[in-house]
Amino acid sequence: MMINAQLDKSKKLSLTNLYFNRFLTIRYSTAFLLFLNLYWAVFLLGSKSYTAILPITLFILGALTAFEQVKLYRNHDNSLPFAKLFFQMMLLMCGVLVITLYTSLFHLFFPFLKDSQSVLNTIMELLIGSGVMAFLMLKRLAKIQRNEDKHFKRIQAYEEIIN
Repeated sequence: MMINAQLDKSKKLSLTNLYFNRFLTIRYSTAFLLFLNLYWAVFLLGSKSYTAILPITLFILGALTAFEQVKLYRNHDNSLPFAKLFFQMMLLMCGVLVITLYTSLFHLFFPFLKDSQSVLNTIMELLIGSGVMAFLMLKRLAKIQRNEDKHFKRIQAYEEIIN
């Protein structure tokens, strides 16, 4: 009896971990973008720029996204509204910043950086990379919400084996 109880507990824990790990890339992407916005906000605050409200808002939204994902360990859910909003806002912000990068608005958003070609290219790469990451995470979230992700298929196969 005790062995069966331990096996059931182990199977339940394995399933819980599998469902939680379904969001692993989303968690890492959230963390990366969260700290990117934190550093941007700190530098803007150090420059006494009122545009610091943008990365601070994104940071708060990212923190809500992180808390939303932590809750997934106990209560599995396919819908992550804060994550979706966070990545949509990141995608929008990256697009807006790419457009303003080669204009006079550059110093409004990045007053702590020198206006040189190498700096502009580095910021452009970072913005495009972040935008692509946000876009890919939105696609992944949509697949997860529809249970069309590969990880869900693996979870289903595992459930069939253990039941």
